[in-house]
Amino acid sequence: MMTLLKSATNGWLDYTQHGKYAALLLAAILYLGYCLWKSKAARNGGKQPLFYLYAVLITLACICPVTVVILMKYQTAFYSYVWIWTAVPQTALIAWACTEFLYTLWREKSIRNVAATLLLAGIVILSGNPVSDRTGSQLTQVEQPREVLRQLSEYHLEESGETEYSLWAPKEILAAARAYSADIHPVYGRSIWDAALGSYSYDTYETWQEDLYLWMNHLEETGEPEYVRTEENTGERTIDFRTCLDSAAAAGVDYILLPGDLPEDTVEKLQETLGTDTERKTTAGYYLIEIR
Repeated sequence: MMTLLKSATNGWLDYTQHGKYAALLLAAILYLGYCLWKSKAARNGGKQPLFYLYAVLITLACICPVTVVILMKYQTAFYSYVWIWTAVPQTALIAWACTEFLYTLWREKSIRNVAATLLLAGIVILSGNPVSDRTGSQLTQVEQPREVLRQLSEYHLEESGETEYSLWAPKEILAAARAYSADIHPVYGRSIWDAALGSYSYDTYETWQEDLYLWMNHLEETGEPEYVRTEENTGERTIDFRTCLDSAAAAGVDYILLPGDLPEDTVEKLQETLGTDTERKTTAGYYLIEIR
């Protein structure tokens, strides 16, 4: 509940950091309000004022923390604050304001009006966020997991002559696994760390799957091989590598990938748990453990 309230309180400030379309929307609302006040449609009623009234009310509802909480609860708290803005017709409202402005401007043709039109187009274009850098970084982030999966799939094919296998790995690897090949069966899906993806599903993960995710995530972030899980009903419970290994083996997991940049003492502890019979290999910057 506290997370929901914090998101509702800080949502507007966070939202306005990503481009300036929110500011352009507010400018469009003010300009259209002035135009409608001057027009006959505002006095006699009509569809345009009703649409404008809806846009104003829903925009205010998305800014006011009290109504934000109601909207976020209505569309389930799994979603982040930004999702409630899908109810606001931002593009339509900004386009309407620009059209109204240009219609008034071009009643009289002049070089000044051409310059004003180009300026308006520049404002609209520059109000958004550039996506090229972000897209490039996303492609780079995707390539490394794909290379890991390619090497692992080739290794599995050589060793077993089969293409299908079950995998437990850090979330960036599992997130790419399903898109890379349907022959790879992740021990859990993206919805375990991104609740919005499973908000319309009644399926839930079992406790052992949650333990695997929490332990792997903790190992990746801290380098510590033990994770203390706190639950309301059972209190604190320590999850170690031995527990995870047993759960993974019982679930039929074929391979485990662990981060390759772990501290040396952590690697030694993990190797002690594995024992001398289990060989630890290295694949594209990850430790590969075969438990078939």
